[in-house]
Amino acid sequence: MRYLPFLFLLIFLFPGVSFSALTPMVAIPAGPPAAGEPVLLKIYFHNEDIARQEVIIPQQLQLLVTGYQGETTLLSAFSSSGERSVSLAPGEFVVKYYNLSVPTELRGLIRFRIAGFSGPEQLLAISSPRTVPATPATDSTAEVGAGPTLKELESLYQAYAENFSAYEPTYFVIGTDPAKSKFQLSFKYRLFNPSGSLSRQYPWLTGFHMAYTQTSFWDLASASYPFQDTSYKPELFYMSSNFDLRPAWLDGFFIQTGIRHESNGRAGDLSRSTNYAYVKPVFTVYDKATRLGMMVSPRLLGYFNNEDDSNPDLADYRGYVDLEVRVGKANSLMLTTNTRFAEKGPSFQVDLTYPISRLLGNNLDIYLQLQYSNALAESLLHYRERTEALRLGIALVR
Repeated sequence: MRYLPFLFLLIFLFPGVSFSALTPMVAIPAGPPAAGEPVLLKIYFHNEDIARQEVIIPQQLQLLVTGYQGETTLLSAFSSSGERSVSLAPGEFVVKYYNLSVPTELRGLIRFRIAGFSGPEQLLAISSPRTVPATPATDSTAEVGAGPTLKELESLYQAYAENFSAYEPTYFVIGTDPAKSKFQLSFKYRLFNPSGSLSRQYPWLTGFHMAYTQTSFWDLASASYPFQDTSYKPELFYMSSNFDLRPAWLDGFFIQTGIRHESNGRAGDLSRSTNYAYVKPVFTVYDKATRLGMMVSPRLLGYFNNEDDSNPDLADYRGYVDLEVRVGKANSLMLTTNTRFAEKGPSFQVDLTYPISRLLGNNLDIYLQLQYSNALAESLLHYRERTEALRLGIALVR
């Protein structure tokens, strides 16, 4: 009963908590696994609810195991394929593989269930240790090793890291005029746990995110390589799930709305800052046969608390409407255009990206990026100026 106090503590602190609306079922291996050896578990996650579920399939599972002598053990099963977000209609299921190391002292007929999920106990026979070490079980989606990786162990202490994901493009591009080089990084953070009690009761809560984007303009032509300007853009936004009420030809219809602050972090006459709220519908179509897709996303902006001392007329150069269009083939060439419509004139940026991994035997996971910009207010500092630049570089997120 070595884990029993821990289990009682879990029940006391989290009474009635279930980490997912799904019901998991383990496909029992054809041959009984042996004590002390790794085993590959194939787990079906079923949506037995009457409504569609937007859930996260975790990278790690905890198994509550009761042995033939009544001893309760807590085991961890890890997936090498990482966390997965799924949307399941009623009756649908998804399969995920997990690696489990069976303790040497565990054998005989055991009962187990997956902690945090509502599901029945299952039975599994564990045979005695083999005299000849068995070859670890593998499949096309997972690898079984002697133990968990460092990343898997760190995930036990960085429980919220899975909430981070890519947001806007992340890239580094050098201008044909090196003085007009540029880089950007961006990420978002999901605020509500999809498996939490609030999200299960109110699934729309999982759409709330915090985000941060930083765009820097780097003068690589000068001796000291100074940064000409940097825009810091923290943001709070909400992204809806895919609306069911859409035409049959439309694969995706989402609405994003949020509030963003943007400033260049400088003082005095060089200070620039603004705030705006926006509404951004997102329309997507995708052909599974050709793997060609397109996304069209207009955005409507409303400025507030703009810094009137240093950039009172920013909206005249940035505008109140912009349009993003993406066209491309999955894991291949993609063209992205961003167009802004403003009183002082239109602005646009074109990005062409291609996965370098396709040229190097799928060994290097970055994109080759070509960017052309002809825009007013590309940077906050010189927002009244039009910048024309051709840039070439790499992207991590496109």
